[in-house]
Amino acid sequence: MPFFPVGRLLSGLILLAGVSAVHAQITDWQKPEPFRGETVDPAAKVTEDDYEVPPLPEKVEWQEFYLNASTRNRYYIAREPLTVGKDGAIRYISRVVAPSGTENIAAEALRCGTGERRMYANLRSNREWAPTRGSRWLPIGGGNRLNSYPFMLYSDYMCADGFALQPKKVLEMLANSFNARTGTPLTGYR
Repeated sequence: MPFFPVGRLLSGLILLAGVSAVHAQITDWQKPEPFRGETVDPAAKVTEDDYEVPPLPEKVEWQEFYLNASTRNRYYIAREPLTVGKDGAIRYISRVVAPSGTENIAAEALRCGTGERRMYANLRSNREWAPTRGSRWLPIGGGNRLNSYPFMLYSDYMCADGFALQPKKVLEMLANSFNARTGTPLTGYR
């Protein structure tokens, strides 16, 4: 009769149970949590508006905004094509200018309710849009959030309580982004 060490068998079972628990945590993170009041409503599935990237006007009015002190890039949003769709997504054209003068212009969108972003196209040097390959909604975040302008647009300028702000309010907040914030959470900011 073979002898199985009980300690080895017990540690193997504990390891197997731990792996199963970790697997459940990783795969179930997107499911609603009923104890927080979250429910599944199949009718609430977000449908996306048909969106075509608008042609870039000859003279674009750019609104610069402040990202943070750790970046040397300059960030802009085109004032005119900033829109909120019927699907609740806010669509905009961004421009990032590196210190060397290199610029990247892209047509993008944010979903405030789900915390997702999408890049539709990049502008080529001949002023034509090049559709982004594999364009789809992706979670905002990950990577270096300090230099992530979509994260800052989502968290500070374009969204509030899961809803997109109106373009006029967004442009106002972007324009005021360079003003120093003074005060405390208790006394308020000016």
